[in-house]
Amino acid sequence: MDLHQLEYLRAVVRAGSVTRAAEQAHISQPAISKQIRLLESELGTPLFHRVGRRVVPTEAGALLAACAERIFDDLAATTDALAQLATAARGTLRLCATETVTDNLLPLALADLQRRSPGVHVTVEMTGTDDAIARVLADDADFALVVLPLADSRLDITPLFEEAILLAVPLAHPWATLGQAPLAEALAGDALLLSMPGHGLRAQLEREAQARGLRLDGPVDLRSQRALLELVALGAGIAFAPALSLRDFAGRVAVLIPEPPLVRAVGVVTRRGRRISPAGALLLELLRAKLPEVSPDHSPTVSLSAGSSSSSSSASSQISAKRSSKPGTTSSPERIPSAP
Repeated sequence: MDLHQLEYLRAVVRAGSVTRAAEQAHISQPAISKQIRLLESELGTPLFHRVGRRVVPTEAGALLAACAERIFDDLAATTDALAQLATAARGTLRLCATETVTDNLLPLALADLQRRSPGVHVTVEMTGTDDAIARVLADDADFALVVLPLADSRLDITPLFEEAILLAVPLAHPWATLGQAPLAEALAGDALLLSMPGHGLRAQLEREAQARGLRLDGPVDLRSQRALLELVALGAGIAFAPALSLRDFAGRVAVLIPEPPLVRAVGVVTRRGRRISPAGALLLELLRAKLPEVSPDHSPTVSLSAGSSSSSSSASSQISAKRSSKPGTTSSPERIPSAP
C-alpha cells in the first residue's frame, strides 16, 4: 500500500466513478483500475461494489477512504507547518544564556520575535557557562549565549559581541572618585564579591588572578550578578561586572575601569554540525539589531559617584555599531567597551 494507491482510492470514492476519477487525476482509467485491484489483493477484500457505471465503496472501502482522508489532511497540515518553520513563522526554540544577556538583551529581541513570529515558542534558561555547554551537548538546548573563550571540539562557536568588564564599588569607597582602579589590588582585596565557579566571569577573573600569582578568596560567592551588585550598593564589598549589567545601577554604585582594562566576549555555541533553525537565526539577528539600543545614545549610562573625573565618566558602557556575520562564520563581534 502506498500513497498513490490511497490517493486513487480517495479520488474514486469522491467521484463515484473510475472514469471521472481518472479524468480529474489526469491519469488513464486502466492505471487507476490496476492500482485499485492491487490494493484489494493486498488487503484481501473488495473495496468497491460495481453498480452499473457507478462504483460504491464497500464497508472496507469506506473505512480505508476515511483513513486516506485523514492521512492527506495530516500531510497537508504538516507540509504547511514545515513551510512555516522554514520561514521562522512557527516552531520551538530552546536556549541558554548568561544573566547579563538574559536581563539586558533578550527581552528586547524576544519582544520583536513575538511580534514578527507569534507562532514561535521560546524557552530560555539562565545559566552559567559550564551548565549551558552541558545542556547544548545533551541536546537540551538548541544553542547557548555564553562567555568566551571556549575550547571544545564538540562545539561550533561564533562570537556575538564584546563588552568591558568594570569594577563596581560602593559610593563611599576610597576608590569611588578615582575613575580607575589597579586590577591586581582589586583581585587581591578581601572585600571582593564573586560569582559562582563555573560562570564565565569567575573563570576570567581566576585566570587574571593566577597570572599575577594571586588567589581569589572573597567573602561571598553568588550565582546572581545582580545580587552581587545589590551587595555593592549596600556597601558590602566590591565586584567586577559586565558593562551591560551595570545599566540599572546608575547613581547607586561607583564604576571604575580596571587598569589594565578587562574585556570579555559573548558568543553563540551549538553542538558541532547542528544547524540553527530559522527561528533561532532570526532571534540572533534581532539580538544584534538591539545592541545599539543599550548604548548611551538610547539608554541611561552607568553613572559614577559625584566628583568623578572626566576619565571616570567614560566607564559607561558603550557600543560600536560594527555588525558581526551570521552564526557559523568567522566574524568580529560587536564591541561594548568602556570608552578610553
